[in-house]
Order: sequence, then structure tokens, then C-alpha cells
Amino acid sequence: MRGQKRFAWLMATPTIIALIALGIVPLGWMIWTAFQSFPPNPANPPQFIGMRNFVDLADDPQFFGSLRTTAIVLVFSLSLQLVLGFLLALALYSIERGRGLIVSLLLIPTAIAPIVAGIVWWMLFNARFGAINSFLVQFFGIDPVNWTIEMPTALIAIIVAVVWQWTPFVAIILLGGLTTIPRDVLDAARIDGASGWRVLRYIIVPLMRPFFLVVGLLMIIEIVRLYELPFFITQGGPGNETVVAGVYLFKLAFSFFDLGRASMMSVFLVIALSLVAALYMRLVADRRMTVN
Repeated sequence: MRGQKRFAWLMATPTIIALIALGIVPLGWMIWTAFQSFPPNPANPPQFIGMRNFVDLADDPQFFGSLRTTAIVLVFSLSLQLVLGFLLALALYSIERGRGLIVSLLLIPTAIAPIVAGIVWWMLFNARFGAINSFLVQFFGIDPVNWTIEMPTALIAIIVAVVWQWTPFVAIILLGGLTTIPRDVLDAARIDGASGWRVLRYIIVPLMRPFFLVVGLLMIIEIVRLYELPFFITQGGPGNETVVAGVYLFKLAFSFFDLGRASMMSVFLVIALSLVAALYMRLVADRRMTVN
């Protein structure tokens, strides 16, 4: 028994060391930095200022503006991702031959680097030579739209790009959930005369709730930390209307060189996401207890 425990600890040691080096140490440094003020001269040491960075953030209208913009992108993107992802998962579930190839092709947008995706979508939405404006002009006679430099089209462009990149991932997760539903249950419901809508509403959707919650949590984390897509599509414009939390955090750290406030904002986002994750996990646990 002791030999097995030693072997288990030996196998787990590299993972524990990597977790401490790559996770806990940077997190601790970020928390320490959040309570410091860094002078313009790097030769001078930082000074402890307590919660002043948090107070400065609370007095910064652009901080709340970035949170508001992030919330708008989150609500619309997440809603579209879940709806479109579920419809796509249902379509894939009905396919028996060639499903693996289709799934592999669908994952291409998710595998593309966000920087590349942001540049591509900026080119597509470009008012002068973008393919989207060319399509609208040629087939619908609509005048060119300044997608990336006017509101609300700039925000719509970001939402479209986010939905395009992550909806296939949502669909794959939900497809995995659909495969866990016993076909006997679905066949029995149909034999009893239940319509396709009733099977979907009263059997499939309730059993899929844990998968919706999990993939929703993953997408919330992904959208909150958005940086590359909105930055390369709109550069935060027009003005600061499309500055999401990730873009503002980047500006604080590398444009304003305010590492203290940037770290404090990072701590705030970590705490907020942790609370959301805890709420999601509790909902999942309660649902499993109800189902059991």
C-alpha cells in the first residue's frame, strides 16, 4: 500500500510542480501587484498603496464601460452560440455516416488562432474592400456599411466573429450530451405518441441541461477574456464604444503602464468568474441530484 502511494505521489509530482510554477505563482504575483503602485522610473521600487487601485477603478468610467460592453457581447454571443450550437448538434446527431469528418471540419474555426481570425474578419467587414459589403451591394443593392467604425455595427461585427469561432465547439459538446441520452427512452416516447416537439421539450432539453450549463460556463470564461477578436476588428472604436474588458486590461498594462490597476482588474475578473463558476457548478449538482 505504501509503495502504491509513493508511486502515485511520484507520478503526480511533475503535475503539481507545473501547477505551482505556471498557476499559483503567477496568481500570487498578480495579487501582490494589485496592491502596489509602480513609479514611472523602473529603478524605483513599487510602493504598497492598499485598495487605492480598486478605488481608482471604481472611479474610472471606462472601466465600467468595458464591463458593460463585455456584458452586451456576452449576452448576445452566448445566446446565439447555445441556440445555433444546439440546432447544429441535433443535425449532427441525425447523421450516421460521415459524422466524424463533418465534426473535424466544423472544428476548424475554433482551431484558428484568434489573432488570425480577428484580421480575417476585419478584412471581411472592411467598408472599402470587404467581401460582406460586396455581397450586400451585389445581391441586395444595399449601400456599403461602415461595419467596424460605426455603432452598433462595430459591436455586431464582434458578436458575429465570436459566434462564428465558438459555435462549432458548443455544438460538439452538446452532441456529446445527445449521445448520452438512451435511444430506448426516445423510442418509447415516440411509440406512446409524443410528437417531435414534445420529445425535444420534455425529454431531450431537460436531460441536456448539465451540458448546457457546462458549455455555457466555458463560453462565459472565453468571452470575458476576449482580446484579439475585438482588438483587431475595431481597435476598440469608434471612440471607446467596443472596448471590452480584455482590451481595456491590455491598455492599462501596456499602453498606460499602470500595472497596479491592471492587476487589480485581473483580480476582480478572477473573483467574478469564480463566483459564476461556483453558481454554475451548484446548478449542475442540484440538477444531478434531481435527476437521480
